[in-house]
Amino acid sequence: MSKINTDVNYRTMVGNARLVIIAESSHNPVSYKYEAIKALKQLKAAGFTHFAMEMLPIKIKEKIDFYQRTGKGFDVIYKHFRENWYWNGAASTGYSELVKAANSLGMKIIPLDMPVEVMDKIDGRCSWEDADGGLCTDSHIQRNQMWASILSSSLKIEKGSRIVAFMHRYHAFNAGNRHVGVDSILLNLKISGISIIDYIGGMTCKDSGVCEGEGDLKKPLRETYFYRKGAFLPSPVPSYTVHLPEQSLGK
Repeated sequence: MSKINTDVNYRTMVGNARLVIIAESSHNPVSYKYEAIKALKQLKAAGFTHFAMEMLPIKIKEKIDFYQRTGKGFDVIYKHFRENWYWNGAASTGYSELVKAANSLGMKIIPLDMPVEVMDKIDGRCSWEDADGGLCTDSHIQRNQMWASILSSSLKIEKGSRIVAFMHRYHAFNAGNRHVGVDSILLNLKISGISIIDYIGGMTCKDSGVCEGEGDLKKPLRETYFYRKGAFLPSPVPSYTVHLPEQSLGK
């Protein structure tokens, strides 16, 4: 592993990248959402213009656009997180605050995902195991292809755009034989200037065991805020790990 750096500076990490993927190693920790807000503030100052998000489906794009134009109607977005991304109350609130932060910074919000009911229908016909064996295409594969297409189109259509995309680690990186990561798909689409930042550690905000060992680190690093080059999973693009101090509830 590379040397750790306790000066967690996102502008240093991303350099001249046009697309930065922030990947959370678990949906549970609310701390990842608030760390991403910190990242957005730094990256907006560095010239990033758009914020794309796994947790927002295309079907509410008009509602998102209305909220961005008027500052009204956020209740629809909040309801979506409560109904579809309620890993725990703090996490769903964190996703809401992340959208609010991107909007307040003047970043154009890009929804990436398909509706949950469509995912369920696809996966009812194709299991993960069958998909990874090449027998069919599950929602994970289709979603990664869809997100990469949206990100690619946004970068090509708006020449001066720079995008921060927020998603789970196993979408950003390869997750299996056929479950190819968004990073690799984008390279195949001839998109360059990509970096990935992988979040690990952090408070669970649910119970003490959910994210235990996410950082795979020994004390005292478990309680240290730092970043380093490289990530838990390999990537064909430059990658970094940001480690948040691991804590238990009531600590």
